[in-house]
Amino acid sequence: MTEMRASILKDQEFTVQTIERPEPGPGEVLIKVRACGICGSDLHVFKHQKDTIEKAKSLGLEIGEMERAHEQGVVLGHEFVGEVVEFGPNTERQLSPGDRVVSMPFVIKDGAPVLIGSTPETTGAYAEYMTLTEAMLLKVDETIPTEAAAFVEPLGIAVHAVNKAALVDDAIAVVVGGGPIGLAITAVLKSRGVQTILASDLSPKRRDLLAKMGATQVVDGGKVNVVDTANETASGRPMYIFENTGAPGMLDKLVLDAPQNAVLVVTGIAPSDEKFFPMIAIAKELSMKFVIYYTQDEFAEALALIRDGHLDWKALHTGTVGLDNISQAFVDLSDPERHAKIIIDPWLDASTQ
Repeated sequence: MTEMRASILKDQEFTVQTIERPEPGPGEVLIKVRACGICGSDLHVFKHQKDTIEKAKSLGLEIGEMERAHEQGVVLGHEFVGEVVEFGPNTERQLSPGDRVVSMPFVIKDGAPVLIGSTPETTGAYAEYMTLTEAMLLKVDETIPTEAAAFVEPLGIAVHAVNKAALVDDAIAVVVGGGPIGLAITAVLKSRGVQTILASDLSPKRRDLLAKMGATQVVDGGKVNVVDTANETASGRPMYIFENTGAPGMLDKLVLDAPQNAVLVVTGIAPSDEKFFPMIAIAKELSMKFVIYYTQDEFAEALALIRDGHLDWKALHTGTVGLDNISQAFVDLSDPERHAKIIIDPWLDASTQ
């Protein structure tokens, strides 16, 4: 039996264990993980998985797999870049061992997509190795640094969010929240030629990063109403508001603040129930779009944006840890003045951190 090290999340605790290395099945490829970003959704699972299960139960939803994952433990990690090691049966083998690849965070099982890291069997990239579906792999250009390729997945969400918004000419964009997704959305908006991008965050560090990503004006969200500022800056222009915080009450606030016919695009994951006054949204004829993931084409577009230098990934990469220090990294990410994105290198010796 060939073994590997992996960080397993169980009962809101990470433990590094030596487990059996997965073998690639039909249509699959064994990948050596080179780097993996810690995603905000990973933080959400870590903090709120138990509450999510209880809420789903109360709604009568089918949550058998979610409960099993919670009880048995899972290996998270879906913002990854890896190196081709071995091909399973029935593969086309158009790639070569040693090629670096990225992939949408799904594997095909019995003809259906399964989210990586969502079950004990679909190992994510908080591990030394993982298996992926060959048909979903994209080769990483040799000009792209490994750490940069780890940003393709969150940038893909940003591409999808901007596409869903369907901005018209002369639009004004408002980015609420300068976490990794808000920063990536700002970069995509700039790459699309949006001339007016207003952004807000409570953190001075993140406000600085929003400006680096392309925001034309950045305000302290704790002191200044960014939507009001946008109205003053470009009154009457079509407004698109990107909510990336998931902060309690933020949806209600933005519905109240938004101007007539505004489009509200939501990427932030609220930890519990949210509410807003529908009559206000109706009277203003607001459009609300909730987005997650991306298409294969949007994922490929994100890789091309990184290749072409449209994301200042070095400014976002604020730390690297090995498997043994993931727990501390989750703690450290709660301080926006220290970190934007921490990348996991499964091969990094704990003694060097």
